[in-house]
Amino acid sequence: MGNLKVFAERLVSLRCKEAQQLSVILKEEYGIEPKQGAKLEGLSVSESPISRQVRRKMEREARKRRK
Repeated sequence: MGNLKVFAERLVSLRCKEAQQLSVILKEEYGIEPKQGAKLEGLSVSESPISRQVRRKMEREARKRRK
C-alpha cells in the first residue's frame, strides 16, 4: 500500500501540462481515454471542474514555488 500512496501523492501533485502529457501517454500507449462526456481538452484551468480543496492545494504549492 505504501507504493500506491506514493503514486497517489505524485499523481495529485502533477502540474496541468504534466497531467495533459500523462493523458496523451495513456491514450497513445494504452488506449485509455476519458468517457465522451468527460472530455476537458481546451478548457483553461479556471474552467475545469476542480474541487475547492484541490484548487487551494495547487495555489499553496504555486506560492511555495515562487518563494
